[in-house]
Amino acid sequence: MYDVVPGALQRLREADIISTAGLEVASLGQEYCRRGAVHSTNRQGARLSGIVDLSSLPPLLDASHNGQQQDSGRYITVVEVRSSSDWAITCSCNKISSATVSSCSHAAALLYQWIAQPLSFLTIEAPVPIEKAEQESVEKITQAAPALPTVPATPEPKRARPLLRIPYLSGKYLSTPTFQLADLLAALPLSDTRSIAKEYEIASNGMAKQELAETIAGAMRQPELVRRVVGNLEKTQRQFLATLILAGGYMSDEELRGLFERFGLGKVEQLQQTLLALQGRALLLRASANNPMSVRGGFGGSLLDMNWYVPVEVQHALHITLPVTTFSTEAQETKPEIREVAPYSLLADLLLVARALDGYLLEPEEKRGPRGNTGNLNRSAISPADGSIAIPPPTSLPSEALLKWLKGEVHRSAGFLRFAYRILRLADILYKDEGETTRLRMLPNAAELLLGPTRTEVAAELFTHWVRQSSYEELYELTEEKLRLRCRATPLGQPALRYGELETENNEARQTLIALLAQTPQQQWIHFLSFARLVYRLNPTFLQRKQRSYPAPHWWLEIEEGRPLHPTQQQDWLRAEGRYLARLLQGPLHWWGVTDIALGPDKRLLAFRLTAMAGLLLSGKPADDLVDLSPGAALENYTRPDILVSDEDDLLIRSSPASWQTIELIERYAEVRGVQQDRLRYRLTYRSLSEALNRGESITPLLDLLRRAATYTSTQKDALTRLLHRLEQRVNNYGQVRLYTDMTLLEVADNLTMRELNATTSVEQHIVQPIRPTLLILEKQGGEQVLDELKRRGQAPLVHEEE
Repeated sequence: MYDVVPGALQRLREADIISTAGLEVASLGQEYCRRGAVHSTNRQGARLSGIVDLSSLPPLLDASHNGQQQDSGRYITVVEVRSSSDWAITCSCNKISSATVSSCSHAAALLYQWIAQPLSFLTIEAPVPIEKAEQESVEKITQAAPALPTVPATPEPKRARPLLRIPYLSGKYLSTPTFQLADLLAALPLSDTRSIAKEYEIASNGMAKQELAETIAGAMRQPELVRRVVGNLEKTQRQFLATLILAGGYMSDEELRGLFERFGLGKVEQLQQTLLALQGRALLLRASANNPMSVRGGFGGSLLDMNWYVPVEVQHALHITLPVTTFSTEAQETKPEIREVAPYSLLADLLLVARALDGYLLEPEEKRGPRGNTGNLNRSAISPADGSIAIPPPTSLPSEALLKWLKGEVHRSAGFLRFAYRILRLADILYKDEGETTRLRMLPNAAELLLGPTRTEVAAELFTHWVRQSSYEELYELTEEKLRLRCRATPLGQPALRYGELETENNEARQTLIALLAQTPQQQWIHFLSFARLVYRLNPTFLQRKQRSYPAPHWWLEIEEGRPLHPTQQQDWLRAEGRYLARLLQGPLHWWGVTDIALGPDKRLLAFRLTAMAGLLLSGKPADDLVDLSPGAALENYTRPDILVSDEDDLLIRSSPASWQTIELIERYAEVRGVQQDRLRYRLTYRSLSEALNRGESITPLLDLLRRAATYTSTQKDALTRLLHRLEQRVNNYGQVRLYTDMTLLEVADNLTMRELNATTSVEQHIVQPIRPTLLILEKQGGEQVLDELKRRGQAPLVHEEE
């Protein structure tokens, strides 16, 4: 059953938000939406939900918002739109509980986000109560590991924004709008509907148009029936239908003609015949923007270009696989450099980066939010030739000082470190601790999240957040390829870009390519240049699709000043969109573990292949064939632990999922000390050991682990043996010496005096520990009380004051 967008949501306008919420609340909500504070948006029926994150936004400077003070929290908001003026709002800000407040600015921001970008709302099957969702998310992400020691002088660590429980991505339909098939069929003339019914062997006598349309729609939900109808088509018609599905399943008339020509399927007359044949079997239909009731998931202004649509029933039934050109690594004259990636290796590296940055002091210029816009542009940078201006870097990039310091701690490329910082900040595994000084802090249970038993779910959720994130970082990184990212400027020297335009373009381009890769065969080397040319023929404007609707593009890429690159020309496309595709395959997707890559002598991408992780992250399939994480491998790593000892006698453990049992055990007894030699660093101190013993931990498992490590290593056997011997001495001496602080020591001359003191004062009530019959340790306040009692009896004991 299809989830059609309710009419109340379709008819919602900005004027409805202002009239219901009030001008001040609505304007503040609109500002939050404009600044990109709304994310993780979902829709179920008429219920919208999402997170409004204000913690990273700079203060509002516009005087128009003085009436409503901006807060700086992170709020989970749910709005059910019953009509244009009747909303059911639940928000964690708790402002709606007041009878005088009909809406909060966070709910207004969520509704403005729906009006601006309805396709960014993920359709879910059933709503989750906000209290339960928040509770489950917090329990899953922010529950601190009980083995981590707590220093009394350190305040309680800040709880970061949890990851949401969101479904796996369905790679084939990542960003494709779907329509209600019965409504599209009902919009056709009755004669055409009867002709389609005849193709599916449906008797149409006596049926009204709506009933007949619903009957056809029900028949097309049977995959075998759709495949039989497609099998009766001519070869060219079948090829064109498969190409349409690979290209996304929807496009305009101009895009349709271009696709037909690029694949050389025939002349214009053959295109018309093919369209008539596909329409006559309801395999391709016109989706009119004037019929919004047929749209599922909402639509934006770009839907005006989506005239042709392959029904989702047809796409599901055919299961089209992308044709690829294979690549033989052995047949090359110069053997390529093969870079394979281990499953979940990104999670292990994320933990290293988070540990290295834990406690990092941010300079004032680094105190920027994880989301930003195009920023303030310099008027002097405007080109007099065409009135364009360079687009500045995103504000979410880490500063050069942070990046330089991090490269000294974790030996990875600058591109990877920027990516890792972005993922950690996106999920708030790494967050800013605001105080007298602003420092980066890591979640206490980050190691368990990234390496523990739930790493599969965490990897899938982090990947989904990254795919849906609105940013233009990948687009801006093309400047490293000696390309120039430019945009038009207004006469006042401001960018002629709508807010979020670059972010939306980059986000949709990322989703388009990932949806295409989800239909690519796995475990097979694919020639990159041939694959890139296929992407060009399928969708040459995937990076600048919205710009084609303008008389002149708002932004573009150029190889030199005044030399813009045109995506419709293949050589220009390979310099811009082709490099974007290559960087995505050998950068983020390789780091995620989705692709293995083969590089040439000049480090250019020659080929790639999808790994087992691609099934998990792109399509949500179980990752049963990830042999690197088999129970046997984990047991072997725990039986023969790989532990190094530094010059300061710190324990250095490799960050990997296979080492999780070792890491979990070490963290019960040791203090976390960052990273060293690209390993996690721990130190066994008196405080950490005593805290473990006070919690009731037994020291035997730690001793056994270090003994096994010393047995199966040769290079560091002496260091481990020395550390083990010192640890055994600490354990043997534990409890033989006890120190008392903030206490009173009472000593009397003999036992007779002690008996008299017990009879005349309350000394027995304040004894902490007797040392010997004439020497006692008392509570400090109890000692003062006994001293007052003796003075009232006329006795003057000798008092040694603490210096």
